[in-house]
Amino acid sequence: MITELLKYLDAVYNFPGARLGYYLSFRSIAAALTAGFLGWLVGPWLIGLLRRKAFGEVIRTDGPASHASKKGTPTMGGLLILLAFLGALLLWGEWHNAYLLALVALALWLGLIGWVDDYLKLRRSKKGLSARVKLLGQVGGAFLLWVLMISVPDFYSTAPRVDEKGRVRLSATLREAGLRRGDHLLAVESTPFSLKAFKYRPFTEASAPTYYVIGRGEDTLRLYIPPTERLAVAQALFGESRPHTLTQTNLPFYKNQLLEYARLGTDQAPLWLQTLFYGLVILFIVTATSNAYNLTDGLDGLAAGVGAISFVSLGAFAYFSSNKRWADYFQILYLPHASEVTIVCAALVGGLVAFLWYNAYPAQIFMGDTGSLMVGGLLGAVSLMIKKELLLPLIAGISFAETVSVMIQVAYFRYTRRRYGEGRRIFRMAPLHHHYELLGWHEVKVVIRFWIVALLLNALAFITLKLR
Repeated sequence: MITELLKYLDAVYNFPGARLGYYLSFRSIAAALTAGFLGWLVGPWLIGLLRRKAFGEVIRTDGPASHASKKGTPTMGGLLILLAFLGALLLWGEWHNAYLLALVALALWLGLIGWVDDYLKLRRSKKGLSARVKLLGQVGGAFLLWVLMISVPDFYSTAPRVDEKGRVRLSATLREAGLRRGDHLLAVESTPFSLKAFKYRPFTEASAPTYYVIGRGEDTLRLYIPPTERLAVAQALFGESRPHTLTQTNLPFYKNQLLEYARLGTDQAPLWLQTLFYGLVILFIVTATSNAYNLTDGLDGLAAGVGAISFVSLGAFAYFSSNKRWADYFQILYLPHASEVTIVCAALVGGLVAFLWYNAYPAQIFMGDTGSLMVGGLLGAVSLMIKKELLLPLIAGISFAETVSVMIQVAYFRYTRRRYGEGRRIFRMAPLHHHYELLGWHEVKVVIRFWIVALLLNALAFITLKLR
């Protein structure tokens, strides 16, 4: 909303400072600050509302004894994050962007699943949704993301170099073809120009336009394109659809090396099989990160803090990936439409920091599954969109460690029960943060030290860029 207003003021009135609406860095900072302010503002009202509705946390009887005093603390705090997140995007996001729309849809879906689970825990059963139903809900969110990513060309296409008004943004190919700064595209051969009609059209050498009608200053001219350049010019102007790039991702530590899902050696599977296999990758990562972040949400401020750190990193990676110069410099995949992912990450950071204001020890409100399933799912979705899913063990290292601790604990307990007739444990309690609590660490010490580890792991994730 504000973004479009600033662009309008710049285009029509040349209003001083209005060009800031074009700068991704400015909009990212503004989105983070807006989300933080909205969350801080709505926090007391939401906490009071949840108290009046008696939506208080139910504490596990098998958990650490020190958690008993937290009984009755309002939960469903994910609503605060969601409201701040959506409010900031409404003001600073570009809502025609496919990445933003897909992430908002996933956030609403997983937030709804988490809210239903929280509601049932408080009103009907302490167990809430069954594990199977919750998993089906997460799978449904991953399926929605997969459908959007394979059906919307913005996820696997180059960026058009002409906008809706026909203004041409030059490249080397277009400059060599005879286009000049300030040119406007008026018609494609005899057809009046419409970006919607020509965007991502699958041109061939035979079907590529032979000439374009160009507005140059006060003049109108026909620009004829040599036969050998017609396809390249059409693809540069209107964008080129490249479905095979959807299933590619960057390999950490290696330069100019890509991992292609569904490729075995030199053999490449058919495109339909690649997209199907990629759907399984999306399903696994989104459900895994959603559940892993849910396990992390066990101490005051822990999940919010490590989540904010992760999204700062993902936002920076999204910025690099959507900028041609940075992408070339770091030798990572260039994703021309992914710029709005930076705004999404900034809004989430602001929302999480605002939530942390009220969730810091001693917490006035808990995140609940409303927030943890949503934020965790977005963590996986964003990493997939910007081709950084292989860095998740670093970017989301705390959640990764929490999940591994549970898996090790359960596997070892079952093994020793079969082997010795009595189950034994490696950790005093899983997830990992409870182990350190039972070792005698104060809750605040556990949280702060986990934040420090998260910062170090994310610094290592950035180092992988230069290690190329």
